[in-house]
Order: sequence, then C-alpha cells, then structure tokens
Amino acid sequence: MQPLLLAASALGFSSITAQLILLRELVGTFYGNELVYGLALMAWLAWAAAGAWGLARLAIGGQPGRRRLAGGLLLSGLLIPIQIALIRWAHPILGVVPGAFAEFGSVLLFVILVLAPLCLLNGYLFSLTVQLLVEQGGTGGQCYAWESLGAVGGGALFSFGLIYLLDPFQIALLVAALNVLVIGVLWPTARTGHRLGWLLPGALLLPVALWAGPVLHQATLRQQWPALILANDSPYGRLVVSARGEQLAFYENGLLSFETQSSFAEQVVHLPLLAHAAPRQVLLIGGGMAGDVRELLRHPVQGVTYVELDPELIASARRVLPPEQAAVLDDPRLSLVTADGRQFVRTARASFDVIILDIPPPSSGALNRFYTYQFFAEARARLAPGGILSLGLPSAENYWSPELARRNASIYQTLRAVFPHILALPAGEHVFLLASLAPLEADPARFNARLTDRQLEPRLVTPAYIEYLFGSDRFAQVEHQLQTRADVRTNSDLAPVCYYYELVLWLERFYPWLRSAFQFLASLNWWWAAVPLALIGLAARWRRSWALPVAVAGIGLMHMTLAVVILFAYQMLHGTVYAGVSLVITASMAGLAGGGALGNRWLARWTGTQPPPAARRLLALLSAGGAACAGLLWLIVQLPAPAPAAVFPLLTLAVGGLAGIAFPLAVACLPAASGQSAGQLYAADLVGGCLGAGLSTILWLPLLGILHTCVLVALVGLTCLLVLVGRP
Repeated sequence: MQPLLLAASALGFSSITAQLILLRELVGTFYGNELVYGLALMAWLAWAAAGAWGLARLAIGGQPGRRRLAGGLLLSGLLIPIQIALIRWAHPILGVVPGAFAEFGSVLLFVILVLAPLCLLNGYLFSLTVQLLVEQGGTGGQCYAWESLGAVGGGALFSFGLIYLLDPFQIALLVAALNVLVIGVLWPTARTGHRLGWLLPGALLLPVALWAGPVLHQATLRQQWPALILANDSPYGRLVVSARGEQLAFYENGLLSFETQSSFAEQVVHLPLLAHAAPRQVLLIGGGMAGDVRELLRHPVQGVTYVELDPELIASARRVLPPEQAAVLDDPRLSLVTADGRQFVRTARASFDVIILDIPPPSSGALNRFYTYQFFAEARARLAPGGILSLGLPSAENYWSPELARRNASIYQTLRAVFPHILALPAGEHVFLLASLAPLEADPARFNARLTDRQLEPRLVTPAYIEYLFGSDRFAQVEHQLQTRADVRTNSDLAPVCYYYELVLWLERFYPWLRSAFQFLASLNWWWAAVPLALIGLAARWRRSWALPVAVAGIGLMHMTLAVVILFAYQMLHGTVYAGVSLVITASMAGLAGGGALGNRWLARWTGTQPPPAARRLLALLSAGGAACAGLLWLIVQLPAPAPAAVFPLLTLAVGGLAGIAFPLAVACLPAASGQSAGQLYAADLVGGCLGAGLSTILWLPLLGILHTCVLVALVGLTCLLVLVGRP
C-alpha cells in the first residue's frame, strides 16, 4: 500500500504545481484579470471532475494495475511543458497581435481546450489510485489525504522557493523527473531491473531539466513576442520588454504598461502639479518608469516618493532603458520604495502636497483597491492642507458607451464622497480627476503662468493645450455626465462594484447584445440565490441517492468560495504581499491534508461497527461548521481595525480542514467502496469547487461584496445540513 500512497502524494504534488504554473501562464498571456483566472480555475476543476467521474468507469472495466498508473504519471509529467508551450503560442493560434485584446469567446474556448488533457488525466488517475488502494484494503479517504499532503508540499515549494529560482519549464521538467522516480517505486517488485530502469532516467532528467528549461523558456517566449529583448517572471506577474526601433514597450501580464518616448507622462504629472500653487512633496504610486519621475523632477519639488510594487520592474528598467532615462532613479530628491501602494498610504507618516495614482483601471481585485472609498479616505489623510489627489481613467474622445460611463461615474462619485472638490479634465482618450478638500482652480491662465514660472517646456502640455482642455465643450459635458449618472453604485472595499463594471466593459467590446443581461445581474440582490439553493435542497431530500453528492458538492463550493473571499479580504486589508497570499493558499491545502487524515482516523475507530449513521451526522455538523466559518469571516472584515495577518491563514486552515474531513466521511457512507464511487464523490467535490471559484470571482464578490457572499456561503452550509439531517 505504501507505494500507492506515495503515488497519490506525487499526483497531488504534480497537479498543484501544474495548476499554479499553467494559471500563471494563462493570466500572463490573457491580461491578468480575475475573469480569466476564474474561468481557468473553473475549467480545471470541471475537467478534473469529468476525469474522476466519467473516466472512472475505465478504472473498473479495464482491470487497472500499477502499470496503468505508472503510464499515467509519465504522461502527466510530459504534458505540463507541452501545455506551457501551447499557451505561449496562443497569440499566433488566435491570430492576435501581442499586447492586444483577444475576442473573449476565443479566449474562453482556448482556455477550456488547452487545460483538458492534463485535467482529465489527473482526475482519472485519482480514481485509479483509489481503486488500487481499495483492492489492498485501503480507502478513498486515505488517497484524498495523501494527495492533499502532496499538494501542500507542491504549493509551498512552488510559492516560497521554485518561483524565485527556476523558470516554468525547469519546474515542469523537474515535476516530470519526480513522476519518473515514483514510477520506479511503483513498478512490480518481482524484477528489480525494471525498477532501476525507471529510477536511472528519473535521476538523469533532473540535471537535464536545469539545462533544457532555460532554452525552452527563451525559445517559446520569442515565439510569443517576436521583438523580445527581455522577459522576467516575478511573484507579481510576467514583465516583457520589446523593441520597436529606438522605442521600448513594457508589457505586464500581456498588456501594454507603457512605452518610452511617449508624451502621456506629461499629462499624468503636469496637470495636477500645475493645479497646485507650490508642490514640495509628491507621492507617486506606479508609472515612474513610464516617464512620470522624469517629469516630476522638472518641477521645483523638494522630494518625490515613488512607490512601485514589483522590484523586478525597476531592475529591468535599469538594464534596458538608455542611461539618461535610467539616471532619474539616482536623483537625490527621489525616494524609491518597493511596496504595495495601498499599504504604504495606510501606514505612511509623512504628508504630501500631491498624490498621483498612475496605475491601470480596476480590472482586477488587486487594482480595484485603489479606487474605493476606503483608499480615497486613506489618501485624504496623507494630504497636506490644500493637497491634491490625482488619478486618470481610460476614456473616449467622443462617445462614451453606457458601460464606460458607468465605470467612470462610479469612481467619480466614490471620489466625491470623500473630496468635496473635484476637477475632471478630459484629455483625449483619458479623463483626469483632480480631487482636494480645498477649492480647485479651473483657470487656464493660472496654469499657464505656473508653467512659465517653473520654466517648463513640455512637448504636449503647452499653453495652447491647456487653453483647449478648459475651453472645449467636452470640459463641461464630461463633468455633467459624471455628476448626474444615477444608475451607479459607489465602490468600496467590501463591495467592489467597479471591478464588475470593468469586467462588463471588457466583455461589452465583443458582445454588446449582452448589455441587458449585465444590467439585470447588477440589479439582483443576494437573496435571489436562496431560491435555487432551496430547490436543490428539496430535490436532494426527495431523491435519496442525490444527498451525498449534493452535500459533498456544497462543502466543496463553501471551501473554494471561502478560500477566494479570504484571499480577497487578506489582499484588501494587508496588501498584495506575495508570501502572505501564498501562506493562505498553502494553509488551505494543509487543512485538506490534515482534515483528510483526521477523518480517516475517526473511521478507523469504528472497526467492527457501522460508521455510516455517525459519519452522516458528522457531515451535517461539518456543513454547519462551514456556515459558522462564513459568519466568522463576516465579523472579521467588519472590525474597526484590520485583523492580524495571521488570522487569515488560520481561518483558511480551518475551512480546508472541514472540507478535508468531509471527503473520507462521505466515502464511508457509500453502500460499496470502489474507485468509481469514490471518484464520483471526488468529482462532486470538484464540481462544487468549480462553481465556487467561478461564481465568487465573476459575480458574487464584485456584485454582492464580501459580506453578502459570506451570507450566501452560510446558506449553502444550511442547505447541506437540510439535505443530510434525519437521513439513515
């Protein structure tokens, strides 16, 4: 039995490592927002469920053996580097220029198809391993616990070590080498030569992976980015620099971040600084390498604090930018801080005359934190008397679609709830919002006088350009449209609705006919979800055979949804510190492993008795425990002061533990244990997780917010309790 438990651990290790690698590749290729991440996670879990449930029949009819398991592990290891290469070839496959938006339907189809082979195989291998364990007197719960234990090791090693040391192909090939070594242990022991025949290639593949990985890494990146001159992975995403003649283009997670020789930085910097009579201390969040720092230092400022999240961006810029452009980082007036901008604003002691926010629009949960009422209030506390907060939003020069107007108006009205005075400047394809507690001057003559006094000679922001900004009809029209838009909600940490508006804005580019559906969803209240939950609960009470799969799926949905909500809450309260987020993820997997082991121990104590009634009662209690965890999280996020960072991994550990205990108990309730029956429950768990991942990232969190999402999770737990209570 021990070699099979080792195989289960290897399956968990390789599966979670592949998941993390491929999700990062997909996010790095398709723009880095949670919609792509949620769709990829849904596809992953759905295909794995299909493999565990649908292909589980092969584990019965095909008379499975260790050779079939060994062959599956070998194929699993080989598929990971192949799928990395396929994802990097997505742009030419879809006919999309690198850095441009792909049609959403093509992205969705590509994500679904590219993940199918590996996920189907891994789901099938789980059922196969369970069947082999059952034949030797083991249980499906043991397989679940050992697979989760391998996932803990893989997730922790990847998040805290491999990601910093190796490229994706090196990691993928090392996983393949590990699988080959496990095959050597699995091979029939009657002939020692066979085992050594697999152990030797596995050992040789380790140094080959370290050598061949960088070659494959660079070759596939150059296929993806033909004008590539630099590509670096960091915990925060993939940074790519390409050359167009003398102009350099910087891309982060597949989207254009900035280009050198652009005049956009002049608008970002000069408009807010000219609006201030005497800016001395300036805080810049993001955008420094795009030319913002260069333009700021042209003003007679005493100090500029530049906050950038990813230190790799600074290091890469120093390597590739011309020396005269990189030299601004060495100016004695500049203080460079590599930290999360939200966290810096919350904890800073200094005051600033101008705070400039130069980051992308709220296309992800991480970015949305900079457009909420809470952040604007924190920024207000950092402003000196008469200080100005400035931010820019992508716009359109002539026509604003309803979705674009809704996103911009929501941010404007959220800003207006904190700052009584706002100046909206429509500058081409952007609108710049200047906010202050003191009245703001809208006199172009005053702006031009300061431009002359400070001896500035910008290429774009000239006296004629400033006269045009304030004198055009769009100046009054845009401000009126932002102020009077009534069908928007204010954006907050607990209800990040601008994140939803941004997702809808992206989808509307390809499917304008879905506008009415988006508006309908935005109008729904949380209690609408109680209707399908009640129907599912009643159906499971009526059809006795549905009770266990529905309960397991519900617990899986609670586990995945709470994991996403906890990550979102951690990110909101403690920034995007990667090690902390990785700790939350690892705690979830550790909870699954520990819970699975604990569930198996409880079952072992029932030797010679009938465990199903007691197991079913414990399942019902676990459902209630999931609802209680949702209620506890509901209380934590409303504390007047942020809860300590350690609270979030501990809560994730508890949620994962409840889900881990549930699976072996559910398997014990089956009338006959087999690879197929346990695989069906495993598939139900994955289906629940699939729904939780998709609904929480795409609908529940952005539309309903953290608090109402916790309420929905509690309702799911009560539904599972209703399904299980009173059953024999």
